[in-house]
Amino acid sequence: MARFSVPLTFALAMSFAGCATERTTAPTIDVAPREGLNLQSPIMASVFDARSNITSQVEAIEVLKTDLTSIYGSNLEWVPYFEAVPSGRVAVRIRLDTLGASFGSRIISSAAYANTIQTAQFSATGPWGPVVGTASGSSSVFATSFSGEGWWNGAAWVDLEIQDNRGATNTAFTVPFVAEHRESNMWGYSSGDKAAKTAWKQVSAQLIRGMDAVLRAVRDQE
Repeated sequence: MARFSVPLTFALAMSFAGCATERTTAPTIDVAPREGLNLQSPIMASVFDARSNITSQVEAIEVLKTDLTSIYGSNLEWVPYFEAVPSGRVAVRIRLDTLGASFGSRIISSAAYANTIQTAQFSATGPWGPVVGTASGSSSVFATSFSGEGWWNGAAWVDLEIQDNRGATNTAFTVPFVAEHRESNMWGYSSGDKAAKTAWKQVSAQLIRGMDAVLRAVRDQE
């Protein structure tokens, strides 16, 4: 009796049909320390993991804090996320909103990103304009018409809130760093892991460019 083999890609695709499958990844950042970028007064910094679909927010927070400390050293003074910013100080609050991959559906909304970046461009005036430019010029978000069916849809979204209380009028705005990356289901969960890691790699690069711009703006005004 003849035997018929089912192609691997088809079998894998069928194994995920009808179920919502998600993957995640660690928010590591591997870049060189920023030598020569030294501030007279450190920036207050904090990290918050706002995701609701994971078991341990603490782990991701510590990973981000450790890597950012290795990059910026004593330029960052780590404080609790909701601590008030006193007069004469600058603070950055990093909020991890999305990080992972979902099979068959998108995780983020391109319309929501467009609205958020438009608000940031309106609010970030003067020396803070280049910080917003690092997001609007490098984020990679699919068109609204892309549904994501049949793909592993990786996404990462990090909000960088800047609060500047050094002037007569306080300035506060939030910059979104967002990326999406899709992978076919050829390798099953490995494809999902790759989609999540690639999206995070893009967003982490944007975040570092944003942090660099913040530190340069503060240094140039000291």
